[in-house]
Amino acid sequence: MNGYDTKEYKMTTRYHIIANLHSGSGKGKKVVLDVHKKLNEKKIPFLLYQTEYRKHAITLIQKVIANMNLETDRILVIGGDGTLHEVIAGMSLLEKKIPVGYLPAGTGNDFARAIDLPTSYHKGLANILHAEEPQIMECFLYEDAELKTIGVGLNSLGMGFDGKIIEILDNKHTKRNILSAVRLEKLIYLNSIADAFKKRKTFEVEVTVDNKTSTYSDVLIAGAMNHPYFGGGIKIDPESNPNTSELAIMIIKNLSFPNLVRLLTKVLTSGKHIHSPYFERLAGKELEIKVSEPVPTQVDGELLPEEQYHFHFKLSAFLLWK
Repeated sequence: MNGYDTKEYKMTTRYHIIANLHSGSGKGKKVVLDVHKKLNEKKIPFLLYQTEYRKHAITLIQKVIANMNLETDRILVIGGDGTLHEVIAGMSLLEKKIPVGYLPAGTGNDFARAIDLPTSYHKGLANILHAEEPQIMECFLYEDAELKTIGVGLNSLGMGFDGKIIEILDNKHTKRNILSAVRLEKLIYLNSIADAFKKRKTFEVEVTVDNKTSTYSDVLIAGAMNHPYFGGGIKIDPESNPNTSELAIMIIKNLSFPNLVRLLTKVLTSGKHIHSPYFERLAGKELEIKVSEPVPTQVDGELLPEEQYHFHFKLSAFLLWK
């Protein structure tokens, strides 16, 4: 699949660790210190590369690849979904297919949750150290040819209300850190929904799934999903699963605040929101989303410039030590 040979890797001689020490309100630093201790105990050499700003991991992974022994060295990522996203994005720009290990230490960790990575990073590290062959993990590529916007997504790309929530979260950075420190990731996300709802704008969207086009008006959210979760464990698309060779588009139509609360209650409990008249899901291998006006847009929790996008999506993959 995708030209990946998972049987060509030899005994590891050195780890290259790309880490966000500030992820998860300091959890990243704790994980790095414990990994440092464990690798020293096992006499496994490593180099540590610390991210210092957003998108820094994109340039760090390119530096790592330029200096590593591709036959024997391994890459380990410590941080949140955003850090892993940047590493995979950086490799995608170089068109490289190099496996990575991942120890989730972020706020939401939706990707780790979706692929059932161990919640204990001690167990996760043990698995990575003993892994003999990497596993293929699906992700997606998105592109707007006219705006020259291209990238990779592990979790989701959301347009409209979803993007507005991320915008508000970014403006509540201090409060977000306090809540994540006491493991209230869902509350962080839900806390911003009311604010985003007051500022919501609806839009028209044209969706194409495997060459079949539909148009929706008065749309609140349009998004591409690679797996069920967003917002730190909120199972918005229970029918999506990673590694099924399928992407989904989720449409949520405009609704009153009481109906939004009812919809969210079903999302968080029974999963029966998928039967709501306000919710629609389409799935296929190649997708397009075209919006009628500039709308707030996020990919894997990071904001993109607010533009009138016409995105093309297709499946891709990367290799993971698991």
